[in-house]
Amino acid sequence: MKLLRTLVGLGAVATTLALTAAPAGADHDYYPGPGDFADCPAQPAGVTSWTCYAHTAVDGGFTLGTKKGVRVLLDKNLRLTLGQGKLADGTNVARLGGITGEYLKVVTVIPGTNAILSVLPEVTVQVVPVKLVDPTSIESVAVKLRLVNGFLGPNCSIGTDAAPIVLRPHTDVALPWLFWLTPGVKAWASDRQYALPAATSCGSLPLLGGVDSYLGLPSAAGNGTAEIVWAVREKKL
Repeated sequence: MKLLRTLVGLGAVATTLALTAAPAGADHDYYPGPGDFADCPAQPAGVTSWTCYAHTAVDGGFTLGTKKGVRVLLDKNLRLTLGQGKLADGTNVARLGGITGEYLKVVTVIPGTNAILSVLPEVTVQVVPVKLVDPTSIESVAVKLRLVNGFLGPNCSIGTDAAPIVLRPHTDVALPWLFWLTPGVKAWASDRQYALPAATSCGSLPLLGGVDSYLGLPSAAGNGTAEIVWAVREKKL
């Protein structure tokens, strides 16, 4: 099934972002609708079939460095949109539509538990899409994370356009699902192999110092973990 093949790479994680897991909890509100496909990429010339996949994160989170107690919560809808099809000669072709959603909270938890210890200082994260790593496949996505806080400055980020974060979420379980009577797939995904570079263009946080020391950056592959629950829909164009 093409949709399940799609999920193998994306976790839909784990963009994903992906990304030890965020405190678990009930799925937050997700109401499927036409807006799920608002960012579908245009069909490339010469493509004989084209399908848009909309992955909406409904639960989960990811660690943000080697400091295991600092996590990003996927507590709001975050939608990843991609397109995939075939050329007349059978070659696969894929495009990234975009990543849209609200800013996500950075929290501190008690290590080894799901208990939130603090949400201070108030730092939020915006996931910014860069590209598909391989234009013939949607198994890995490159992103950068923009950190938002008045002390950090307007351009504080982890990852850049030239050197983005590469997410390769793996789907652990994928099941047919009804979202308010709308058919789709619910997928539980994870990524334990993403690396994070040092932050760039960032100020310092009061009492906590620089972003790199606060989060434990750079962070090699294997130090971070993302766990994401996706609501996945597809639409043939």
